[in-house]
Amino acid sequence: MKDFILYLQPREQAVIPIKEKHSLEELKKTPGTSSISELEVVKEGELRLLETLGDYRVFVFSCKYIARHGTSLVTVKRDIELWQSIKGILVISFGSPRKVAKVATKLLSLAIFGDYSLINPFNLTNSDFFELNKKVQKLGGTVTQLEVRGVSWGGGQLRHLQIKGRGLEKIPGFDEVFQKAKRISSMGFSLPSLNNSTRSISFRLLDWGGGQLYSPSDPLPHELGELFNLIESTLF
Repeated sequence: MKDFILYLQPREQAVIPIKEKHSLEELKKTPGTSSISELEVVKEGELRLLETLGDYRVFVFSCKYIARHGTSLVTVKRDIELWQSIKGILVISFGSPRKVAKVATKLLSLAIFGDYSLINPFNLTNSDFFELNKKVQKLGGTVTQLEVRGVSWGGGQLRHLQIKGRGLEKIPGFDEVFQKAKRISSMGFSLPSLNNSTRSISFRLLDWGGGQLYSPSDPLPHELGELFNLIESTLF
């Protein structure tokens, strides 16, 4: 399983010349960043541009941060991979705590745009999930997981409902639950392939912008690119 978080960047903002490396100290010295409480957690960090893969620039943020392990605080070393859409609006971070990922994206924003505040979390709405559901089924995929809150049902209201299983869209009453929910918290999807260039893909998206790629368990770069192109082209 590969965890990721989606962020949004401005589409038309000018990109400044990108240096090979940017240090966390550059971010800490930037006026206004003292309000970023997560900077207290991340003690060291360096952002490097690795390569360009198709429509994405790939960066890595190597850092040390403080984490709780049981009753103790320990220093953890980690590399966080960041994909930035060159012409589009998405930025994706992989495999890190949300606090650390936030710092990584703030430094990335500073490195690309000269302004740390331009890359921000992406919160999905019910309409976003509706669009993804239509697109996935159009491509021959299926719904594998649904979590909703506030659903009118049988004269009453369910505060929370979570269902799992392949082909949920075929279950009687699924559309009613899906359409009437006050809030869709998460959805999981499975696709046979994308553009005949990938293996089958199974993933989940959460309303706060997080997600998991379940399969393939060892995704190739072009498979990641296809998945995020699907999300970006569907929602934007």
